[in-house]
Amino acid sequence: MRKLPRFSSLFVLLVLLALPSILSAQGFQNGTLQGEVKDESGGVLPGVSVSATSQERGFSRNTVTDANGRFLLAGVPIGRYRVAASLSGFETVTVTDNLVESEKTTDVRVTLRLAGQAAEVTVTGEVPIVDRTNTSVNTRLRDDEFQKLPVGRSYQTLFNSAPGVTGGAGTGAAGNPNVHGSVDGHNLYMFDGVDITDPTTGTFAGNLNFEAIQEVSIYTAGMSAEYGRGSGGVVNVITKSGTNTFEGSAKYIVINDDWDAQNKTRNQTCTSAGVATRCGTGTSLERVKFDHENETMSFTLGGPVWPDRAWFFGAYEKAETISPQRQAVVTGESFQEALESPFWNARVTAQPHSSHQVWAKYHESPTNGFMIDYWGGPRIPLLAADLDAMTRQDQGSDSWAFNWSGVFGSKVSAEALYAETDEFIDVFPFRVSPLNNGAPHFNQRDGLYYNGATFTGNVLRPREQATAAATYYADLLGNSHSFKVGFDWQHLESTSFFSYPNDQFFIDADFNPVARTFTPNIRRDYDPSLPSTSEGNIYALYARDKFEVGDRLFFEIGARYELQDGSSDIGLETVDAQTIAPRFSGSFDILGTGKTLVVGTYGRFYQFIAQGFSDSFAQNVQRGAYNNSVWDGTQFVFRNRIVLSGSSVIRNPDIEPEYHDEFTLGFQQQVGNVIGLGIRGIWREWGDIIDDVITFGANNAVTTRVENYAPAQREYLGLELTFEKRFSHNWNASASYTYSKAEGNHFSRVLSTLGDYINADCRAGTATAITDPTIGNNGIIPCSEVQNGRNKTGLAPYDRPHNVKFGGAYTQPIGPVNLVLGLAGQWISGLNYTPQRSLNVLLPGTTTNSGATAAYFYDERGSEELDPVWSIDTSLELTFRLFNLVELGVKGEAFNVTDEQEQIQVNNLTFCENTAANASQACVNNRNVFGTATARGAFQPPRTFRATALVRF
Repeated sequence: MRKLPRFSSLFVLLVLLALPSILSAQGFQNGTLQGEVKDESGGVLPGVSVSATSQERGFSRNTVTDANGRFLLAGVPIGRYRVAASLSGFETVTVTDNLVESEKTTDVRVTLRLAGQAAEVTVTGEVPIVDRTNTSVNTRLRDDEFQKLPVGRSYQTLFNSAPGVTGGAGTGAAGNPNVHGSVDGHNLYMFDGVDITDPTTGTFAGNLNFEAIQEVSIYTAGMSAEYGRGSGGVVNVITKSGTNTFEGSAKYIVINDDWDAQNKTRNQTCTSAGVATRCGTGTSLERVKFDHENETMSFTLGGPVWPDRAWFFGAYEKAETISPQRQAVVTGESFQEALESPFWNARVTAQPHSSHQVWAKYHESPTNGFMIDYWGGPRIPLLAADLDAMTRQDQGSDSWAFNWSGVFGSKVSAEALYAETDEFIDVFPFRVSPLNNGAPHFNQRDGLYYNGATFTGNVLRPREQATAAATYYADLLGNSHSFKVGFDWQHLESTSFFSYPNDQFFIDADFNPVARTFTPNIRRDYDPSLPSTSEGNIYALYARDKFEVGDRLFFEIGARYELQDGSSDIGLETVDAQTIAPRFSGSFDILGTGKTLVVGTYGRFYQFIAQGFSDSFAQNVQRGAYNNSVWDGTQFVFRNRIVLSGSSVIRNPDIEPEYHDEFTLGFQQQVGNVIGLGIRGIWREWGDIIDDVITFGANNAVTTRVENYAPAQREYLGLELTFEKRFSHNWNASASYTYSKAEGNHFSRVLSTLGDYINADCRAGTATAITDPTIGNNGIIPCSEVQNGRNKTGLAPYDRPHNVKFGGAYTQPIGPVNLVLGLAGQWISGLNYTPQRSLNVLLPGTTTNSGATAAYFYDERGSEELDPVWSIDTSLELTFRLFNLVELGVKGEAFNVTDEQEQIQVNNLTFCENTAANASQACVNNRNVFGTATARGAFQPPRTFRATALVRF
């Protein structure tokens, strides 16, 4: 189900397009070309005609140097440009391969000689690695570089390659990494400047055809006022847009589990005579290999619609992945998860005038066929006893966007964007049993579920957004300024709509999965569910000024104002917050060449309050009302009607978004045209962290209030060293080392246990059997010490003090054949963890368990650490041209070449400090096996291979 654009949204777009034309913008897919023209003696040359011509698309922009010999071309679409400078009486100089990148300034410095025998001089331009006008911590990866490397085929993998980002292969992290101490749900994800972050969870919401990616720009600190709604990292994926040359590709990519190395690790625990111990001879974790080629077919095509004026680009990819056979818990039925991911996107770009550009795009990224055990899952059956109890899930996202940008004269331009994105999850039974039309049955005899799936229904998370930005360039008091203002609006929704199959749920005394019969006990007949939809809006205004002071100093001063509102599914106000975020940065050009800089930034960054917060106040309870019937020996007889109430969480109208203050200080050096070196220190401290506080009230009633919990804290300190060599002379490379420390007591995406039940006592065990009397007073301790005590403060679970990353590729032509060797790797500190135990929370003033639990830490967070983890990946590509028209090739990739299988997770975290002779066997076992791993997923994946056949033209 998709909804049409709302008329209000289109009205907002028209308003934005009507912004005064005295303003101009530099957008997410534009950069700036600026420079200076001098004569051989170093004198400035005013009145020089300067033209910049796109080497890929043919259009040109023209300007004239001012009285100081300077020129500026703003709002230039990204790509490579040929810049020519000419003046009567002087030789014309052409500088080629000037690379314009998004939100960066490419500096072109030209020296004209008096006219001689040569009519024209041609030189090679530079890549803007060091940019004094953009002091953010930025990692930029281009298609012609990362396609040569052994990398996972996703922008999330490229995100993980940036310094200061912890996650990725070998660390057990998924596609939502931690950036400079932030939690993994606080990043901002964009496609072509379009926000595709999940509005409900704050995690990434969309995938993308890897072959469609032109450039990935990753900001991890020091972002300017243009950026908001996120306090982690910012990832902007820019898609290809076609050129004046018809170009395309076809790839056949295959993996096979049977090619890969075997798991050589073992369960690290052994049990003998009831005593569990750490050992190296536990059960082997070898897997049954699955000999099947999982294939991906990928196609691209781009070219001119109208040369020099309009271009198109399209990409389609279909990946099919079939898992090894698995079995249902009771029936033993075999099944395989068959995933199908048909990703496609299309884009049209037009340059109707040299100073105006428009583009429109659409993309879809569904993945269908997940098999999930939501009864006890996630994807390995634990409580689903037969296949009828499994849930099928399809999910994905789509978006469309329209963008216009234009330049008016030498000082003004404008840009506006409107987009809609939609994330969806559809859940339904894997198959429908004829018994009760697939209604689920819970078997009281074995505690398992049969016959029906957990859900049928869907989740919808659409987002509408419109942005406009504007910049005006002027000289004031002899210094150049660029004043920019912008507006950003988003409308967010979060919908859940779930029911049980057949709107029934059975609780049986017994269930026979072979005969499909059951011994009845209770039947619940549910009312049809109502959708639960929360809504929210974000409005933002920002302004900034970039300006020079003399020839060496450059500053940027800005601020961002944001207003966020939200409402629950019955229109109850949940969020009404206003924030102002100042941003400052500066650079000092030590040598006056623009290549040796000292840079520093300060900023406050606010995290938008995700729609999941508003969802927590939902009143339309899914599967919330039913008739309860009991079996009387011959039939079900109505007993009573149950109506579940909506959320009882106490609203807090004064809730504020979480934020962090950030300082950075660094040094940057560009060496030659394509090499950059840098060192940067980064400090962050968080405030207004949102948490829920659960307490016992009158008559021991439980109350929950969400607030900006004052004792919650988080801090980050890091130092980064970087090396970057962009592609030239047959090779490119990058490397980084990050030393960091992330610490505090709150590392959850939203809610933690801090502040919970602090007016009660906690007990290690039961009233008759204390597990560990060393905790508190004979096993009894105030919950306030458990939840807010000193042992809750320490290192973040994602803290990695040392992290080395590297990657590079070398191209060697041998006659008509090109050999490309790629190498990538990482060395990273091991996971930290803490000895802990779950305690029972007692009702205040009693020795009765309340049913709630609390995690007690014996030491400060992160007191233990696994060994460092490292891996090396490599690739070899061989291509040759056929009749100088088509390029044919093959590529092989090996990941974790040395087959390292170090421990990366801990399965046994429960500890016991009781060493008394009468300590329980469970306590002894906890102490013996603490810190061990028992599952394959707790170790690095073995060496894997991927093969590709390719055609390019």
